[in-house]
Amino acid sequence: PGHFAKNIEPVGYHDLNGKPAFKLALQEVNRRWYLYVAHLWHRGWSVLEVTDPAEPQLCNFIPGPENTWTIQVQVADGKMITGLERIAPGWGGADGQAFAEGFFIFDVSAPTEPKRLGHFETGSTGTHRNFYDGGHLVHAAAGAPGLNGKIYRIIDIADPTKPREVGRFSLPEQRQQEPGNGLKFSCHGPAHVEGDRAYVSYGDGGGIILDVSDISAPKMISQVAFR
Repeated sequence: PGHFAKNIEPVGYHDLNGKPAFKLALQEVNRRWYLYVAHLWHRGWSVLEVTDPAEPQLCNFIPGPENTWTIQVQVADGKMITGLERIAPGWGGADGQAFAEGFFIFDVSAPTEPKRLGHFETGSTGTHRNFYDGGHLVHAAAGAPGLNGKIYRIIDIADPTKPREVGRFSLPEQRQQEPGNGLKFSCHGPAHVEGDRAYVSYGDGGGIILDVSDISAPKMISQVAFR
């Protein structure tokens, strides 16, 4: 009850102690598989072992900051990147109350015991969908002071205790003095990075391809707008 499938056979289920899943990430350590779960209506992240998918085991729940969306998670290279964002109006947040923003960096080399290493802060509304596939760069859909919506910010986490921005891209329409004209220019993310190219979804800005061969100065190569 509660689900249907066509040409797919469900093999396992866990109710996550009443915390429905939103975004998911996997990692393999010593031939064992671990699932990291972000939640929409609950603040924090669950960790399960799913080596036997028919018998998923809930191993841990890491509480997140109050009044904050903790809905995005990425895991690679022994690190977990967890987005922190102001909750959109009508989605359960408390207007006017404090919230956390940016993203946390966790060490998940001990897969079921995430250890927080650092916190990148945007100085604005936080990050939405980020891209991290290992190494020292996080490609964030992030708020930024003085700009509307989210922009593309590249964050160096080589020292995870001191994450720092090393590059960014925004559209001219995102300057706060620009008229909105009913359009929303915002990097939804995640930027998908392949070599020297970043492929970015940008709301009413459409789909954008950036040259990131120089990460300090991403440059637009092409844009297609759907509006």
